[in-house]
Amino acid sequence: MPKETDPSLSGETPKGFVASEPPPSSAQGQIGFAPVAEPLTLDEPAQDPTISAANIATTATETLQPATAIPGIVGPLCRINLREGCYRITYQPKLSTSVFHGTMRVERGGAAATISGDLYRFLNPVISLPVSIATVATAVERPAAAGIFALPLTIPVYPRKQYYSYLKVTGIQLPPLITSNCSFTLTAQEYVYTQPPPGQFNGTFPAAPGTRTVKIVLKNAPPPPGYTSVYFEGKLFEGAAEKGTFKMGWVSSSFRRATVEIDTLTGAVPPKAVPTISGTGTEDFKTVFATAGWDLSVVYDQTNIPVPAGVVATNCWSNADLHGLMVANRKAGTDLDKEWRFHLIVVPAKLGCSRGIMYDQIDVPREGSASFSDDGYPTADSSNFGAAANKKQRDVPRAYLRSASHELGHGFNQIHQEQEGGADNSIMTTTPSVADVLGGPATGLPGVFPTNINLGFNEHVRHHLIHFPDPTVRPGGMTFGSGHSSFVPSADTDRHYLSADDVELRVTAEQNQIALGEPLGLRWELVNNSGDPIPVPNDISTEALYATIEVINPNGIVKMMPPFVILCEGTKIENLDGGKSISASSRVYWSSRGFAFERTGRHVIEVQVKWSIAGVPFGVRGRTEVWVNYPLTTTDNNVAATLMHPEVGMYVALGGGANHLTDAVDRLSRMFKNGGGTGDSADGGGTPSAMRGYDGLLKDLPSGGGGTSDKAAKKPSKGKTK
Repeated sequence: MPKETDPSLSGETPKGFVASEPPPSSAQGQIGFAPVAEPLTLDEPAQDPTISAANIATTATETLQPATAIPGIVGPLCRINLREGCYRITYQPKLSTSVFHGTMRVERGGAAATISGDLYRFLNPVISLPVSIATVATAVERPAAAGIFALPLTIPVYPRKQYYSYLKVTGIQLPPLITSNCSFTLTAQEYVYTQPPPGQFNGTFPAAPGTRTVKIVLKNAPPPPGYTSVYFEGKLFEGAAEKGTFKMGWVSSSFRRATVEIDTLTGAVPPKAVPTISGTGTEDFKTVFATAGWDLSVVYDQTNIPVPAGVVATNCWSNADLHGLMVANRKAGTDLDKEWRFHLIVVPAKLGCSRGIMYDQIDVPREGSASFSDDGYPTADSSNFGAAANKKQRDVPRAYLRSASHELGHGFNQIHQEQEGGADNSIMTTTPSVADVLGGPATGLPGVFPTNINLGFNEHVRHHLIHFPDPTVRPGGMTFGSGHSSFVPSADTDRHYLSADDVELRVTAEQNQIALGEPLGLRWELVNNSGDPIPVPNDISTEALYATIEVINPNGIVKMMPPFVILCEGTKIENLDGGKSISASSRVYWSSRGFAFERTGRHVIEVQVKWSIAGVPFGVRGRTEVWVNYPLTTTDNNVAATLMHPEVGMYVALGGGANHLTDAVDRLSRMFKNGGGTGDSADGGGTPSAMRGYDGLLKDLPSGGGGTSDKAAKKPSKGKTK
């Protein structure tokens, strides 16, 4: 009996058969991994021989691109204007119940181009859908009104749950100037995205080379209403098999667009526009993001927001109080499926707290951050602050705008440059490092801090902001750090891990056995065992982004535990003298990627500290083990079931005191009331084993929960040199 085959894979589509969509890749997805397009050389080879001109002519006919004769030369003139900017794209598979809308970004640079795209899946109204469903299915791409009332189309925004795949263009074939077949071909790897389970935010992309490789063959076509520039139509092929039609129309010279909402607490001052270095104009948030090709709208919204009860706004803020403030003051009705919107709240604080902070998650990932107008530039952070030394941010406008833009960059999932190419004079380098780059004796760069601060992104960050997949950059998408080299397994092949004879990382767990639902206290110490100074990060807490924690469960599955709180703008690379050490600590329990210990048995915890010096990546790593006990009593079982809830995890990650997380407060109060047993279990209550891990976190519970020890600080410890 002949083997059955899927007609959609053979290139033949029987009458009445609904073509299947490309299946997800069999390659295992890696949480945190994201593909990204790279620059390609533009050339003009002959038309792809595997695809005939007759095959593409049915939807992009010669009548749509009139030939132009050149005197004395036989043949038409072929002009393809692959203009830089953002294009709206539509892919319509043959006889499918789905249609795919999205964007394509074309970045030009000399003889090179970088092209990437994103597709979102919708119902296809052509395939016998009820009228009401068809209206909804096409509303997202309904063309602008025709005639003189046509409105120019803009960069679209699509619902996150509709996200389908990323297109990484790996080849561009432009036609010769003289040809009778004026078409061009984009070869692309398609990475079909697996959406996250309910309640989670990190889906997965398959490993390279993705789900499938396609060829998109396009020709010039008359633009429909709403399109004001170049417009192409053609077909998409997998191998030699035609899979459907493809349309691509230019809509903007920018690549992406977003909105930033700025709210200000009473007594604080938000960042404002500043003169350019040349004095010929001004720079602001909008011009900063224009250096990465983004169209950023800035809304100065609420002002004089009241200080929350019990908070001294001119002191350092606790993580919990600031998180609660941001939850309470986000714009009501914000729909992150209709706009890319990020929230920046400005509070006073004081010198020496932190110039800014971001939370990996408020309600969803990367929604907002805070900037501190009355913190600033203490000489303890850098001796190169120059005229800004020991001043408040509000009194140094250029440096303040740079620092706040840095926080916005984190919101769009950009990490410190000290972890990637190395410190430079750009937005995503921390403030002390920018001062040292400008004023350091070995850098050779002209200028001083703050006068010569560059209010722009470097090429590395610009590339990420333009060409990362939508879920990795849009607010409410994947969690912080996704897509960057520190989270991609193959990216560390060139990293130089230092020998323990030079630099050692010692990892110690407070307990070698814990209960299910119990946070684990973890400490790590970086020790310079050599006799010479070695440049290392001056803060190795996870919040400073140099240290990462991985938990390997009994089945060998690795889970990254990224920081929930991102403390920015206070770290740099500096010499650690021989024989000296620097340390940090954390409670390992929950992160935006889930719980660290979800089952009983042996777990391995690995801590890595990674940094770059002059573009050379270095690292150290250390491990420890912990055993997660099987629940032995009904109390312990009830505690684990009740406390392994994301809001409790968030409460722990904020260092306690987050009483705005009412579900967490209720669960903790029920389990640990009166400092001990639950009192409602079949075995008569008793003190839950997991309570030990909450020491220092429960004293602010409204019910007066236990754990009054002060040995556990509200914030994880920063690095301290000994």
